[in-house]
Amino acid sequence: MTTTMKTETPPEVVVPAEQPTAIAKKKSEAVVFREAALSLSHKLLDDWVGPDRANEAAGRISIALAASAANARNPQDFYDCTLESIGRVVAISALTGIMPSTGAVALAYAVPRRPRKGEKPQLQYMLSHRGINALANRAGMHMVAIPISYTDKVKTTETGEVIVEERDIDNPPKTEDELRGVMLLVKQLETGRTVCSGWVAKSLILERRAMSDGYNYAERAGNDYAKDTDPWHKWFTEQAMKTAMHYAIGRGWCVIDDTEAVRALQADAHSDIIDGEVVKPQGRLVAKEVAE
Repeated sequence: MTTTMKTETPPEVVVPAEQPTAIAKKKSEAVVFREAALSLSHKLLDDWVGPDRANEAAGRISIALAASAANARNPQDFYDCTLESIGRVVAISALTGIMPSTGAVALAYAVPRRPRKGEKPQLQYMLSHRGINALANRAGMHMVAIPISYTDKVKTTETGEVIVEERDIDNPPKTEDELRGVMLLVKQLETGRTVCSGWVAKSLILERRAMSDGYNYAERAGNDYAKDTDPWHKWFTEQAMKTAMHYAIGRGWCVIDDTEAVRALQADAHSDIIDGEVVKPQGRLVAKEVAE
């Protein structure tokens, strides 16, 4: 008698699809962010400057924003920003030609902020004191902001003009306690002639700082992390110089009548005075579930 052995087919082994890693997810969102910036740039610039110039400008802006995101402590803060806010940064960058960048020598920065707690962050356009001077140069003027310490010797004339008699050049003011005020000179770019010499007192600078949402947020209990990114905490002297330049423009010491430049200055002021919260740095990016 012959016995037939029944051979069972082994069950098919299903290999699950590879889960995306955090790095892959991060790269994917980086690409999406850059493509969105590029698309917005094209839509805004085609009508303004024509297709040919729009291609060049859109590429520069999208690369600048992507670089800012890549250099952020947490790029996710940039990726989560609303498209409308990205569009505003694109528009101002295109109008002024001053692209957001990173590092200590940047003319402008792109900074994610939340208007209200729990809302999606918005991308803000923020000029540095170098960027403000770049706009002044286009108007044929140049501003020289000189931080003055309590060890420097100054005097006032009968007309109220402040004159620096002696400066402690080896010990420039580096902190709030050391700064007495900022001497602001406005010069004609072509001739170098000084057309205005003004004094911006420390009290005026502190009044402006008191209006800064970023500074006030960092001062609240439990928000010490924000001091690592708030300009007033990290670069007080540079912020004082920038404030003095804004003061000079507002008082008419330095007249900038270019429409695009004025928009950039307004956007810069708005970026620091909004009722909101600083985006809190998060830990490493974690890949979300595939179903999401």
